[in-house]
Amino acid sequence: IYNKCNKLVTMDEIEHQVPSGQIYGSGTWKILMAESGLNMFVMRIMCLLFNILTLFLAVPWTTTMYYNAWARNVQIDGKKLKFTGNAGSFFGVWLKTLIFSVFTLGFYYLIIGRKNIARWVDSNLQWS
Repeated sequence: IYNKCNKLVTMDEIEHQVPSGQIYGSGTWKILMAESGLNMFVMRIMCLLFNILTLFLAVPWTTTMYYNAWARNVQIDGKKLKFTGNAGSFFGVWLKTLIFSVFTLGFYYLIIGRKNIARWVDSNLQWS
């Protein structure tokens, strides 16, 4: 690794210069790739079809099923993620977002609802 003066430095030198907890690893993150591939494509299609067949009442269950599969494919610096959420805990977030979005003609989802769902997903991720 080169510093600002184009001098070659080792990781040991960097670790001594940077406060503890500031170095985040090698940078091998596979987050966006976790959604790619035939398996995830088929999973999305099956979730959509199941949601349509159940008149979208199965959204909490299919959402947690999708994020479980997605988390198994994510790798950050060689570590895997685990999704701990369940349909019961997502149901409240989904129902509140759905009701407020219907009453506000979708504006609630665009402004706040997406963030609530993303916050719920983030709070249910941990290292496996």
